[in-house]
Amino acid sequence: MVLSGCSYSREEPGLFPKPSDAPPTTQTPEPRLPPRPTNQALPVAGEAVWTTGEGLRVTVRLAVHAVRRIQGATVLDWSVTPLSARGLTAGDPLPDWIDLGLSRQSEGDVNIVLLDAAHKQVYRPLSHRSRSEFSRCLCTPLWVAQLSLRIRETRMLQLSFPQLPAELDYVDVQLATVAPFWNVPITPLGMAPAAAAPTDLARTPDASPALGAPQTFHYPPDGWLRQSIWINRIIATPRETAVEWTMHSITDQPSFSLFADGPPVSAALPDDLLILDRGSASGPEIRPVLAGGKRIGPMRAQFMTAKVEGAEFYECLCTAINIWAASLRRAGGSAMVTTTYGPLPAGVTRIDVILPRVATVSGLPVTRAADSAAKLGAPTAARSGTWNYDVESPPKGWSTYDWPTPTPDTAQLKLYNSFVEDITRLPGW
Repeated sequence: MVLSGCSYSREEPGLFPKPSDAPPTTQTPEPRLPPRPTNQALPVAGEAVWTTGEGLRVTVRLAVHAVRRIQGATVLDWSVTPLSARGLTAGDPLPDWIDLGLSRQSEGDVNIVLLDAAHKQVYRPLSHRSRSEFSRCLCTPLWVAQLSLRIRETRMLQLSFPQLPAELDYVDVQLATVAPFWNVPITPLGMAPAAAAPTDLARTPDASPALGAPQTFHYPPDGWLRQSIWINRIIATPRETAVEWTMHSITDQPSFSLFADGPPVSAALPDDLLILDRGSASGPEIRPVLAGGKRIGPMRAQFMTAKVEGAEFYECLCTAINIWAASLRRAGGSAMVTTTYGPLPAGVTRIDVILPRVATVSGLPVTRAADSAAKLGAPTAARSGTWNYDVESPPKGWSTYDWPTPTPDTAQLKLYNSFVEDITRLPGW
């Protein structure tokens, strides 16, 4: 598998991470300071816990705080809180090769979207029009944020999107590695949501046992390479369904490959279609279990349209498996991924997860997604500053005590392209 990448700043780290057995230290050690606790007045619309797959196995809490209208655009406020990592304690800086698995190789840089599932539309991050800027987003870049993360301390980040329709009041926020955050309110111009309860993003996460036993497979089917898959949880909203699952390498993998080529990890896709990230978590299918035990389906992963430099592509609404999952090259490495599907029929509480050519894990329980709107207080007037993107010194993010955070200076918007895509059925699939 050939990987390519580009950078747009002299400060950006290299594309390829260090070996997974390298000691978890930064290149320039910093004195350890106590982490600053979370601002208890910070609003939290939703949160999820995820573990990195580059070899560090850093457990992080990803949180969504607000979707705010600004003049001519929309901003998403979100955050990362590292909770634990091997050999590190509270306040320790993370190695600079941590990878949050959310980088995007084409327009927008960051693999986060806003979903209007009711109208089957997807809003992608704003992307710079100049080819010299390599389609970067109007945002706090991931690579910058990843250089300053500390254990048990929250880093506030921001990402800009197209202006949303005035009649749209709620969206779902999808970070590519976890289930969508459902029903996030869109805050009116000049306002920001308040916290509905005291916030502590650095708390220890609850235990979450896997659903069912790990399913082991060989690839090729008669080969000696082995990996396994287990299902972490199944989340359903009225508009979509998400299966969060983990892939684990039992044996060392070839240096040029991270995962089995095709099922059960990635779906067998039509050869004549332009598809971004064919190596994605598109393989598993689901089968709803109706009352009385009747099965229907199966349902396959959702796709969306994806415009790239004028060409029409398709892209899976699931995790792209690339360099962030480098630990899969070695026995013992794992990567947590997510696949999204359409909505389940009313009343369905269990589904079967089909791993093509491997096994079917039957009767797994479905968890209903929390309503993000119910977790937020009423919006209030927000006075905050603005920021401009400087290639030589990109925005680094904010402390939770900087809420409400500054928003992009709207004079920059003329430099960016907007992308509104469609949730669609993959032709011939």
